[in-house]
Amino acid sequence: MVTVNRIPVTLAALMEVNLDRCYRPVSFSRLLFAVLWIAGICLPSSVFAINFYYNIDRPQPLFECDQKAYAGDVEGARSCYDEILQADDQYSDAERALAAEVLGEFKQANRLFRDAAADDQSAAINTAWGRLYLRTHQVGEASALFREALLIDSTYKPARIGLADALSRQYIGRAGEQLAEILADDPQSIPANLLQARMLLEAQQVDAGRQVLMQVLQYAEQQSLPKLEAYALLASADLLDGVYDSEWTERALSENPSYGGIYDVPAHFYIITYRYREAVALYSKAVAIEPTLAEAQSKLGINLLRINDVNGARHHLVKAYELDPFNTETVNTLRLLDDLDDMRVTYADILPDGAGPGSEPIGRMLLRLDRDEADTLMPYVVELVSDAVRVFTERYDFRLEKPVVVELYHNHDDFGVRTVSTPGVGLLGVTFGYLLAMDSPKARSTEDFHWGSTLWHEMAHVFTLEAANHLLPRWFSEGISVYEEWHTGPLPSRELPVQVLQMFNEGRFLPLADLDSGFVRPTYEGQVNVSYMQAGLVCDYISSRWGHEALVKMLKLFSIGATTNTALKNAIGIETPEFDREFREHIATRYEIILENVRHWGQLGQILDNSLSRLERDAGVLGQTGLDENLQALREIAIQRRDYYPEYIGEGTPYLVLATIDDRLGDAEAALEHRWEWFLRGGAVPDLMEALARDLRLAGRDDDAFRVLESLNWVMPYGSEIHRQLGEYYLARGDAAKAVREFDALLGVRPADASVVLLGKANAFRLQGKLDDARKNVLLALEQAPFYREAQSLLLELNAGE
Repeated sequence: MVTVNRIPVTLAALMEVNLDRCYRPVSFSRLLFAVLWIAGICLPSSVFAINFYYNIDRPQPLFECDQKAYAGDVEGARSCYDEILQADDQYSDAERALAAEVLGEFKQANRLFRDAAADDQSAAINTAWGRLYLRTHQVGEASALFREALLIDSTYKPARIGLADALSRQYIGRAGEQLAEILADDPQSIPANLLQARMLLEAQQVDAGRQVLMQVLQYAEQQSLPKLEAYALLASADLLDGVYDSEWTERALSENPSYGGIYDVPAHFYIITYRYREAVALYSKAVAIEPTLAEAQSKLGINLLRINDVNGARHHLVKAYELDPFNTETVNTLRLLDDLDDMRVTYADILPDGAGPGSEPIGRMLLRLDRDEADTLMPYVVELVSDAVRVFTERYDFRLEKPVVVELYHNHDDFGVRTVSTPGVGLLGVTFGYLLAMDSPKARSTEDFHWGSTLWHEMAHVFTLEAANHLLPRWFSEGISVYEEWHTGPLPSRELPVQVLQMFNEGRFLPLADLDSGFVRPTYEGQVNVSYMQAGLVCDYISSRWGHEALVKMLKLFSIGATTNTALKNAIGIETPEFDREFREHIATRYEIILENVRHWGQLGQILDNSLSRLERDAGVLGQTGLDENLQALREIAIQRRDYYPEYIGEGTPYLVLATIDDRLGDAEAALEHRWEWFLRGGAVPDLMEALARDLRLAGRDDDAFRVLESLNWVMPYGSEIHRQLGEYYLARGDAAKAVREFDALLGVRPADASVVLLGKANAFRLQGKLDDARKNVLLALEQAPFYREAQSLLLELNAGE
């Protein structure tokens, strides 16, 4: 039986399949879906969505059909295109291919473009073919065809615009550069101006975007070209300015009552500003007036899933798939729904600190975890989510109104599908409001993924998004989450990547008013991460200078629609230009030493790395005295490097270099202190943490050792020996709740002797006075090992007097 990977078969392969019959999907189990997908689903005859063509070389017969479509005469337009498609003796292969594309006959369009290209290797044919690939979501193949067209004619404007469009869909900076060159050559190009306006609106530069769009209307009027896309983007600009009943919506519907794009396009801007419920409302309007708008059906399904409406999501995704089986977002999300059905679902109350039996919960959670790791992860997820709700309820003066839904995926591809359509790169987690999704610890290398910090970060998003009714700029929401990771999260790291400091040195920190663009439209590699760190630094600076309450006040101001400048001015008394200047001065002072020495800091790291490797090789030749002298010299270099940037705990961190040197010099106590300092500053590499905990215990520092092991759980929670040690440690110190957590996690990793673990749980429950739970667990222990004397003794004690 044929199966498919998460990344579907390419369009080119699908288009070459010969079909004897057509299938329509009736179920989305993996087996049936795989068969239908490989077979190449036949599109229903009603598929027809409005597309806009502005290039001057549009063939006249198609131009006449286009006008009918723009006016909302769907049946007349369909008949017009179909007449062209069927008349193979009257129209060229290229003309018929263009008609087939509009009608949704993508396989036939692909064959016709291929035949046309075989007869005429022109820039126009390759460009039109590339647009077919864009229409069917194959951005890479489309880009290749646009580049082939430009090899034929480097000045061909439609190909240049097509390539810029393809790049813009990948959210990379080169799209803006290419667009600037196109507009310099042809300032009145309508498609180029529309693309520029869209990118400006995505970067929250609403006034600039609106100005471009007003010019587009003039150009369209002069050239007798459609204005509907401009209307949709102007409605989007109004939406971003808080105007929800836009005049442009009415104008578009008066020209074409069935133009679903007037709702579909603005909905995109709700998504990139976190307003998923409002996006659902707009997509619902879009499909109501244009049911064959596959993109809107797909987005509606995806966003219903984001607000935890699983049944509604499935309904619209099935419709989207019937209309457009080439959309990988639709395909993969339908497959994800099967995976959701297989996840373990758990509900839990969240009680206030110190709450006794019968206390009123301050929140509820619904957890979805993969079954093979649910037993191990559940205790930690419940604890961390509960702690976060308690902390953030108080810190942000907001109480959750609905249960928070938490999903952890052990397959990163599944998580990637869950976050589909969200701009950004390298995501670890994503929050849609009351629902958050993230990788589980199994999905990524523990070297660079601390799942506990990620969950804490996303829980902060739940509060900021819901407290502000999703009306907050991205920089503020991300900044608060980074700031909370630093101040209240389970791991203490405050390290800034060196690239962030280098970008500050180069003047690449964005003004606060433009900071959102660094997340959505990065202009250099790594800018998204730089923007995260800058946003965190901004929130940290506001809190340190004006107090945490200033952040809370800004959050409340955003909830009533304030702009960044208004919120800042009302919360701390200064406007963004002055804030930008003071913030830059603060960062320059705070990181003065490393900023002045960042190049030398890097050179010292190379010297240490090379020299330590050379000493390993030459130790026998140098002798002990020579070796010690060299090690002492390197020790001074490592100290200098550490003092340049004490927060640095990444690869080649001076703390671990110093520990290695002191070990070789025979000073084990100093080496241990360096490793301990590395941990205190946020070092979190599992193997190194386990070794540090072992050394601390050997040194008689049990409390420090178990502090390290506790932190290790938020990085790599699958070590059975770690859970055993922690369970016994907490039990001995009377912390019954944490002992139960550790014994539950230990049972989740399937220990060799479960009876010992169950007895530990029974003893912990007895400490809490939960005698029924204690009795239940000791009986389970005796089921595993009937002659287990300690369990027998505890059962006798529990039953004494009965």
